[in-house]
Amino acid sequence: MIGQNKSQPALFQMIDIESLVPADHRLRQIDAALDLSFVRESLAECYTPGVGRPSVDPELVLRMMILGVLYNFSDRRLCEEVSMHAGFRWFCRLDFHDPVPDHSTLSRLRNERWVGSDVFTRLFDEVLKSCVSAGIVSGRHVSVDGTQIRANASMRSMERNDEALDNEEAVDVDERQGPDYPVESDEAQDDDEPAEGPPTREPQPEGVWQGHGQTYSNKTHTSRTDPDARLYSKGKGKGASLSYIVHDLIDTKSRVVLGRRASIATGTAERDVALELLAEHEARRHILGLDQAVEVLTGDKGYGASSFVADVIDLGITPHVPLLSGSEVEDLPTWQKRTFDMARYRKRRALRKEAEARNKVRLASRGHPYVVSRKLRTRSEHIFAEAKNEHGLGRARHRSLSRVDRQSLLVATVQNLKRLSQALRRQAQGAAASGLRHFDTLSHALSRAINGWSSKWPANSRNERRFRLVAAHASKTADRGVKTLDCSTAF
Repeated sequence: MIGQNKSQPALFQMIDIESLVPADHRLRQIDAALDLSFVRESLAECYTPGVGRPSVDPELVLRMMILGVLYNFSDRRLCEEVSMHAGFRWFCRLDFHDPVPDHSTLSRLRNERWVGSDVFTRLFDEVLKSCVSAGIVSGRHVSVDGTQIRANASMRSMERNDEALDNEEAVDVDERQGPDYPVESDEAQDDDEPAEGPPTREPQPEGVWQGHGQTYSNKTHTSRTDPDARLYSKGKGKGASLSYIVHDLIDTKSRVVLGRRASIATGTAERDVALELLAEHEARRHILGLDQAVEVLTGDKGYGASSFVADVIDLGITPHVPLLSGSEVEDLPTWQKRTFDMARYRKRRALRKEAEARNKVRLASRGHPYVVSRKLRTRSEHIFAEAKNEHGLGRARHRSLSRVDRQSLLVATVQNLKRLSQALRRQAQGAAASGLRHFDTLSHALSRAINGWSSKWPANSRNERRFRLVAAHASKTADRGVKTLDCSTAF
């Protein structure tokens, strides 16, 4: 017989929101690894004490932003999901009757009121400190890489610059900075002579993109929607689009992001920002509690420029990158005549320094550690793939470089939280397994002792009662120990 649900909605329901979240849910693990005790201190300057109405709890807003990045929600959908999801309300410390902040509140706080604070940088640093304290960050072997993300702007927003309007000559498009569109001439054609080239295009309705047949370049055009976005192509043969570049410095052992920054898309941005990330990491690693300095740096072929590897060696780091100039050891440059011109002398010294750096990289590439580094380098690609596919970094949600940088930093924070929560869970499971093995050994030793005593003592009622008391005490001791371990490993 087919059953039928005959339950009626109750006027009052007694529900414990804590019991609705499973014990092994990911939100419980992340909540156990998350510490937001610094939030009020970091945002104290953004609020005036004793003036106006009480604001939304900043810790609540940060928890909602973390949820939005973790599940790739927009601000509107995030507020809708928190309103109806019991697990999200539990993570945000909200009861069923508590109101959820409006999506405009999240936007205003992130883009206006909190702009002058360092709350997002402080959040990233605190999570990174927790990763170092948990012992999952080595810091010896790191990897750098950059990825292209699409800007929140359309090609239809491209307009000619004021300087380009003064100069109507066609400008060639750099192969790494913009698309190679054909150029249409605006010169008038003689009516008696046949027109050369493609036929005249028919008028298009209003709203349709009118940019076909025009030359676009970062020198001549700027997006009116997002002026910081640039036409950029990651490689030859790929179409250019309005983009930013996001750069990563990761610990290859744990895949923890040590530094992340967004920059304007240029051909040399990856190498320039990589040096800045290395310098920043060295300056603050003692603050993070990381004693190990960076010894090996790996990257793709885009970091194989002579000037970059020379600067990395000056930092005391061995670069494991494929050189653009080949793998054969070269002779150091020499000159027949001395020079007393300081400009020429500095140029010669820089050329010799770069040649020495290239030879050091070539010699380092002949060992087995270089092969291992090349395999570990792909973990940077995995981090970017995770950020784009799961956390919405494939396209910028906001406009302007500063807002895109905050988005990328918050995504890195969530990725580090995932690594931290997984590491803490593995450590707790390992401790539980070790404790169980210890009590198994104890129980086995007690049983062997009881068997030895029974063979020596005579079999009577008094000794039998003694055996039972010893066995019961050993059983209770083991049970208490296992229960204590189970409680300590629960999230």
